[in-house]
Amino acid sequence: MTNLPLRCLDSAAGSSIHAFDLSADEWLKLSEENRNFRHLRMPCCSAPVVLRRSRLGTQHFVHRTVGDCKTAPESEAHLRLKQLVVEVARANGWEAAAEVVGASPDGDDWRADVLARKGNVKVAVEIQWSPQTQEETWRRQDRYEQSGIRCLWLLRQRDIPVDRNLPVAGIEGEPAEGFTALVPTGSGTQSLPMEQFLHAAFSRRLRFGMPTGVDATVTVWMGRMFCWSCGSETEIISGIEIAAGPQEIRFSIPGIGEHLDLVEIVWGHLPGDKKFEAIKRRFSKTQNRTYLSNGCAHCDAFIGEFFEHEAWQDQEPICVFETRISERWRAAILGHHGYQEGWGVY
Repeated sequence: MTNLPLRCLDSAAGSSIHAFDLSADEWLKLSEENRNFRHLRMPCCSAPVVLRRSRLGTQHFVHRTVGDCKTAPESEAHLRLKQLVVEVARANGWEAAAEVVGASPDGDDWRADVLARKGNVKVAVEIQWSPQTQEETWRRQDRYEQSGIRCLWLLRQRDIPVDRNLPVAGIEGEPAEGFTALVPTGSGTQSLPMEQFLHAAFSRRLRFGMPTGVDATVTVWMGRMFCWSCGSETEIISGIEIAAGPQEIRFSIPGIGEHLDLVEIVWGHLPGDKKFEAIKRRFSKTQNRTYLSNGCAHCDAFIGEFFEHEAWQDQEPICVFETRISERWRAAILGHHGYQEGWGVY
């Protein structure tokens, strides 16, 4: 691994220079100017700078002499990701710079891979290529919080924490093939191209939990089964599925029946020939309660939640419609036994 900083300081102009902002001709011109005037310095230690290209052709800066600088070495992959973060942040209206140093109010130094600003909001993006303990991640997260900076973590490791206060995604891939973001959803992983993930993060579409106001798709499934009472084949609603972002939640008829306003919404979208008049509230001796249930279209026998599973082998969607996550849909999803909170792109 070699140390491949993306940014240097122009001591003459008092400004920063990012290597990837320069064309090949501009890079050569800057290299000649620096040989003559020695005006470029490293932001980490103010050491003189030399301009180089990696074996993959990436423009970067190196220390002319390292001396006492303790800046950790970085891989080409790390460099490429930093460049991608800066470019995506800028594309979304943020001011962004790589390799920015600062300190917390307690004097604890930090060095952000990327620091983005928009108005009074500051966001650091940390790319952690080597394994890091959760304790160390939280320590560094707290340091940014004390400095009034939010932080997004990109981690190249398996044990990724899922917490509302720690925006995070895993990293998969290499520079030559491109990078994939692995977003921990709580119940699984949402996989998408890293660039797409970063656009979502900088446009506030990376959210924790189930947000309201986001688009969702509702699918109503119909299944066929033989009635336990009369033996006739009957059609029932085998499930109502709502998909929003990375989350897919499936309700049974008794489950959706706990939210009668949502039942009315779903019923309003059913095709005219599929009204399922046998669906109604019935008393269950087994559960000693009354709840919404399927029924046999021929003999009206009670088809409880347990028997709905028999229809899963022969089911098809009979209704698909678009909606938005309202407070009522959100409450139903949060109360669903299969839902786990996590991060997601919506």
